[in-house]
Amino acid sequence: MGYVGERFMRPTPSAPSGQAVTQELMFKMPLGKFTMQIMQSRKVLHLMFDMDVFVMGEVSFHEINGAVGRARLRDATVSAIAELAETDQSLAQPIAEETRKAELAAQIVRKLYVNFPAVRTARLNTFYSNISLRD
Repeated sequence: MGYVGERFMRPTPSAPSGQAVTQELMFKMPLGKFTMQIMQSRKVLHLMFDMDVFVMGEVSFHEINGAVGRARLRDATVSAIAELAETDQSLAQPIAEETRKAELAAQIVRKLYVNFPAVRTARLNTFYSNISLRD
């Protein structure tokens, strides 16, 4: 067959790769900016972050994307961050590394998954933290 026939004999992928299929099924939902103050024993933790979540499936995306669903998701995100701030002391330090942002986003998604199983992943666009002492 030679050089010309090789392209007819070469196996071709029958389906797109798993990552391509996953990206087609994921829908980005920007949650927007959050500003929080978390009171601790002798200090106040100030957090400001901007976050996007990715929802699996078009039907689930449309269910959550309404005003009520988005408000519930934002409330659940605030609760998840507040719970993490009580247990994770590293939130008080600025996070500049992309790997640390990805780890924090994964922790938030694990907490959101309980009530929103269609939320599969998230991305922290920005994250700032500051501590002030209480009198």
